[in-house]
This record gives sequence, C-alpha cells and structure tokens, in this order.
Amino acid sequence: MNKLLSILCTLIILVACKNSRNKENETEVVSNKTKSLMAIFAHPDDEIVISPLLTKYANEGVTINLVFVTDGSKGVAEHANIPVGDSLAKVRMEEALCVTKTLGINPPIFLKYTDGDLALYENLYSLDDKIDSLFTKHNPNVVITFGPGGEYGHSDHRIVSNIVTEVFQREASETLNQLLYYGFPKEAQADDLKLKSKVGNWFNENWKTTQKRFLTHRIPFNENELTIAHKGSSCHKSQYTPDTIDDLFAIMKQTDNAIYLRSWNGSKTLTDNIFD
Repeated sequence: MNKLLSILCTLIILVACKNSRNKENETEVVSNKTKSLMAIFAHPDDEIVISPLLTKYANEGVTINLVFVTDGSKGVAEHANIPVGDSLAKVRMEEALCVTKTLGINPPIFLKYTDGDLALYENLYSLDDKIDSLFTKHNPNVVITFGPGGEYGHSDHRIVSNIVTEVFQREASETLNQLLYYGFPKEAQADDLKLKSKVGNWFNENWKTTQKRFLTHRIPFNENELTIAHKGSSCHKSQYTPDTIDDLFAIMKQTDNAIYLRSWNGSKTLTDNIFD
C-alpha cells in the first residue's frame, strides 16, 4: 500500500511539473504579444535579409511596422524592363504590400524619398523629423535597421542607418528601448558558395560582414518561417528573378537558420530574443 502511495505521489508531482513547464512556455510566447517592432530600410526589398525574423515575430503576435524611406523609383532591373519613374515606384509599392501580407505584418509605410537623394542637405533634416514622428506615432519597443556597412555599402542604406541611430539615441525611452543593426557573420561567408545568378554572386562577394563576436543577438527561425519569408521575398519581381531570390536565401542559410543582429551601442551578452 505504501509503495502504491509513493508511486501515486510521484505521478502527481510529475504532472504538476509538466503543467508548470507548459505554463512557463505559454508565458514566453504570450509575453511578446504586447511588443512592437519597427524595421526601417532605404528601399523596398531591403527587408529580405530579416524576413524570416519578421515572420517569426509576427507569429508570436508582435506588432510589426516595416518602413521604406525611398519609393524605389530608380531601381531598374534589366529582366523587368520597367523604366525609371512613377510606374516603377507604383510597382514596388504593390510588391511591398504583397510582402507584408505574406509575412503577416502591417502594410508598409513609405516616406517617398527618391533613390540616391538621401544625402542631400535638405533631405537629411526632413528625414530626421519624419523618423522622429514615426517613433512618436507607433511607439516601437525595438527598431531594426542596417549597420554602418549598409548591407553592401549602398549610400542610401548608410544614410538611413545614420539618421535612425541619431534619432534613437536622442529619443530612446523606457518603451523605445532597443536599436539593432542587422549583421552577417564574417565567419559564415563562403567564397565557394554555388549560386545560380550574376546578382546573387555579386551580393555574396560584396556583402559587408561583421565579426561574430560583435553580434549580440542570434534569432533562430524554423523551416516554415523560412518558407514564408522566401514566398514573401518572391513578391519583388521587378527587382529579382526566382534564381536570384533562391541565391539570396542560400546566402542567408549559411548562418544555420538564424538572423544575427547587434545592439547599436554594444553588448557582451548573447541572447535569442530581440526584446531582451
């Protein structure tokens, strides 16, 4: 009889522990439902490199706003044969909307500057004001943009990174509390990666990498999130052929199904949650 009671007590304890663990796991997922993320990039399609992360946090209930500073009107690609100007800008806005719908995030926000003009004196000041207004209106907890390298050195990318950082360091608060730069680990880059397109090979050769020891956030994603991100990124038909999209994701997969970021002001702690 005593032995039976002992077994019964053990089972009760095991069930209680399991329930406790389940509640803890539920809390971990639910905790992000009150969070807000804003990703700010220069051009529609710049978000591709963090698209699995956007899908991941959208699935966790995070409010996500994707901001594009330019209208993309000068991003002419040979295969699409769409001329510079309003017609291309309209196509790229439609493609960006397709992306956000696929990823399950809010519709894109366009600030409608012209490609290549962000370094103009008047644009530097007005963009500062517009970024400030976005922070005030949407009150994000976390902001993501490119780091100083601008992904592959594009001047528009670098300007956006610079101004977002300037506004963040001035306006950071208890709620607006984290600015993260996307980074590709230098140690993950493979020179002999077999890619299918000229554009893909160019990206792989010109990517501005970051030493892994500086990358403070490693955000894992699963195959389903990767598949959705790939599908969303394929909306950018005016910019990339299917082969190039495949190549971009092949480059990204060198990081073992994770997106790397770093805190703008540095950290020595590695984490797997952007809201930490």
